[in-house]
Amino acid sequence: MTALFALCLFATLGLAAALVLSPRRIRGRLKGLLVVSLLLAWLSLAMALTQIGARTAGTLVTPGARKNPEIVQSAAGEALGLLAALGTPALVATGLGLFALWVTRSSADRRRGDKPADRGGRGAR
Repeated sequence: MTALFALCLFATLGLAAALVLSPRRIRGRLKGLLVVSLLLAWLSLAMALTQIGARTAGTLVTPGARKNPEIVQSAAGEALGLLAALGTPALVATGLGLFALWVTRSSADRRRGDKPADRGGRGAR
C-alpha cells in the first residue's frame, strides 16, 4: 500500500505541474485526473496506515494478557511519527494540487468576486 501511496503522490505532483503548463482545452480533463489522484492518495494513505497498524497490533499483546503501559505509550509515539512521516508529503502534494486548481480556474469564476457593475457585456466598456 505504501507503494501505491507514493505512486499517487508522484502522479499528483506531475498532474499539478501539467495542469498549470497545459493549454486551456485540455485543462478540464487534467483537473479531473488531479482530483482523482488526490483522492486516491488520501485513500491509500489511510489504507497504508491501517495495514501497518494491523501488522504491529499483535506485538502490543503480551503473554498472559498483562497490560504494559510503556509499550502502549511507545506504540502511540511511533504511530504519531508514522502519521507525520506519511501525512506531511500528502499535505504538501494536496496543497500544490489545490493551488494548481485555483490558479487555473476559468475567468468566469474569477469574475464572481468582482462588483456587479464590472460584469457588463461588451457594450459596458
